[in-house]
Amino acid sequence: MVGVPDEFRDEFDAKGETFFGIAELLYAHPDRRYTQDELAEKMGRSKTTISEHTGDMVDEDWLDRQDGQTTYAWNSDAHNPASTEGIAAVRMFYVDLWSLLKKHSETTPGTFAIMGFALILAALVVFAFFVGFSFKFTQGSDIPLLYYLAIAFGSFLTGVIVTFLSPLQAFVNRLVWRYTPKSLNRKLQSEE
Repeated sequence: MVGVPDEFRDEFDAKGETFFGIAELLYAHPDRRYTQDELAEKMGRSKTTISEHTGDMVDEDWLDRQDGQTTYAWNSDAHNPASTEGIAAVRMFYVDLWSLLKKHSETTPGTFAIMGFALILAALVVFAFFVGFSFKFTQGSDIPLLYYLAIAFGSFLTGVIVTFLSPLQAFVNRLVWRYTPKSLNRKLQSEE
């Protein structure tokens, strides 16, 4: 479990294990909102105890409570774990990237967009090698410099083309669904 910031520990040093358990849970997942019931269940304490502890943290601006609801999240505007925890920042970046890639890979247009982006990124890397070898920033290469430039250009152009296939595929999907009989559409949707 990720520890809370030292300033938090200094401010609440007299508090107990449950108090710090709540804080560590919310600090480790700053992008998630927990209800009071979820916190009570996770901590094995009553809602009254959770309410007292979270109330203290909300009063001191460590937690964010949604207006009119009993959901809590770490106040990342005031105490952002990504700015204080290097490892947490990297982990959260890759977790967010992974969830974004998973979400977009579930559709054909999204898959084309991901593949196009990967090709454009590969082109930038190969072009960086070309620049490095051209200006002799790195040791020479046995492969002629024009090959690097040709591979970079070809990869970039292919990446752009594949990326533009994404909206084209979305358009084709709309046409297919528009002109497919409604009974077949309902059957396909019920199977999903």
